[in-house]
Amino acid sequence: MEPDEVLLAIEERLLKRKLTPAERIVLGQTWNKQTYEQMAKQSGYGDAHLKDTGYKLWRAISQALGQRVTKKSLLFVLREYLQPLSPQLDSAEVTSSKTESPASLQVYPSGPLPPDSPFYIKRPPNEDLAYSEIQRPGGFLRIKAPQKMGKTSLVFRLIETAHQNNYQTVHLDLQTVDQDVFSSIDTFLKWFCSRSSQALNLSPNLNKFWDASMGHKVSSELYYQEYLLENRTTPLVLIIGAAERLIEHPKIAQDFFPLLRSWHEKARWNFLWRNLRIVMVHATEIYVPLKIHQSPFNIGQAIKLPKFTAAQVTELATRYGVDNSNDTLGDILIALVGGHPYLVNIFLYHLAAESLSIDALLKTVSTPSGIYGTHLRNYLALLKEEQDLAVAYKQVISSDTGVELDAVTMYRLESLGLITINGYQAIPSCDIYRSYFQQQLSF
Repeated sequence: MEPDEVLLAIEERLLKRKLTPAERIVLGQTWNKQTYEQMAKQSGYGDAHLKDTGYKLWRAISQALGQRVTKKSLLFVLREYLQPLSPQLDSAEVTSSKTESPASLQVYPSGPLPPDSPFYIKRPPNEDLAYSEIQRPGGFLRIKAPQKMGKTSLVFRLIETAHQNNYQTVHLDLQTVDQDVFSSIDTFLKWFCSRSSQALNLSPNLNKFWDASMGHKVSSELYYQEYLLENRTTPLVLIIGAAERLIEHPKIAQDFFPLLRSWHEKARWNFLWRNLRIVMVHATEIYVPLKIHQSPFNIGQAIKLPKFTAAQVTELATRYGVDNSNDTLGDILIALVGGHPYLVNIFLYHLAAESLSIDALLKTVSTPSGIYGTHLRNYLALLKEEQDLAVAYKQVISSDTGVELDAVTMYRLESLGLITINGYQAIPSCDIYRSYFQQQLSF
């Protein structure tokens, strides 16, 4: 794609706003692999101003995509996001092409799938329940699943549905937030309100509504009610991603989560708050001590994204152009990776793009040189950095029946997708993990 096409796609499909002149320069020239110093010489803008513009822009794109984006990673991430939006990659052509393999039209599986990707597999009734909840006055939706299970891909479709209904959206991903923001509830709520304003193309106006004598929670509530919801003619969908990060900051969690619940409950009697629909996305159970009447985790519509069934794996294989005439591939991948969407996609991508046989892939699948090598090494590096977690996981993969772990360790391993919780017992989430880590965690 040419730079102008990229800029237009970012404005219309990603940020949903016009780029400023400085932003257009930063994005366009980054796409052309220019440094900030080169941009400054060619544009007349100061080097410092362009760097600041770039920093804010990467943050905005990170928020919209639900994954961290930097100047260095921008080209890779945008190519992945924009490729399925290209005219020649229309989904109808992908599914009906007789001459070109669909896998050749798809980059290596990583990151969320854009709304029109032909490789997105619906998992009924999740999508319909989610779409219905954000269209319900005062709706409250909770989406739970470990990493790489498709939460952000579903969020992208919620945003698309919201825009089709002329709703506005605020997507705040807590995974992209600086650590300093969590230093106090005051700092966090000011960030929360400021970012909400910016997402709606409004200038932050904290001074008018913030009054320490009333308390930070009351101030944030007034800000949302009188600045963001007052005079609103269309609903606002507030999406909070990576909510599990607040487990690391229990003092903030104990103030913020009850606040969200109180906003949802106001919709019962306050017309303004009916226009706010809240979506919370988290990778695991939230272990924060809250009273039942304060918790937002026992209200609204809850969705737990499941792994793929054998039939869904077979359907995805068809979209990749994989010949599955013997109708066994779905069962094979359920046994191998438990139907984990990310791991299934990697297998099918290699099967289609490299024209390898199923047997050839299976021979090395759980080895460091296999198709999951990079994915497994990333987990291994993380476990080696956190010995307590590694010791706990060693117990899990060494047991045939499961292991009971403390709640925090359980949540961390589950959020990574390394375990499945069966009652009070933790078991490996798939055979690949058990086989690989039994070899690598040799202490």
